[in-house]
Amino acid sequence: MSNNTFALDISRFTENTIRDIKKLRKEVQKELAGSIISDTPVDTGLARSNWIASKDAPANYSMPLATSSGNPVAEAQSKAFGEDGKFYLVNNVDYVYYLEFGHSSQAPQGMARKNMQRVTDNLRAQYG
Repeated sequence: MSNNTFALDISRFTENTIRDIKKLRKEVQKELAGSIISDTPVDTGLARSNWIASKDAPANYSMPLATSSGNPVAEAQSKAFGEDGKFYLVNNVDYVYYLEFGHSSQAPQGMARKNMQRVTDNLRAQYG
């Protein structure tokens, strides 16, 4: 094997690995956001509709229920997912902390912590 062939093989391997990592990153972002939002308890729907996805800086606002879209999972998944930059999923409703820490019988284990752990465990099992 010549040095040129070896260098070309390394270059292809690097390109393929970077492409696969970027694809995995987007898939994990979508899965995590979707499961956190879906696990958010619904009374009025305000908490679930206020998960806001953004890139590079967290959103610092909340939305009134009347202005939110009908599908917060689809909205979050269409907004800020990408191959680079920081990804944020925030909820600025004042009582979301209480929902996360078990003050709802609909989500006694919370939403974010539970799903972060599940996704982390799945990635470790798959990629060790």
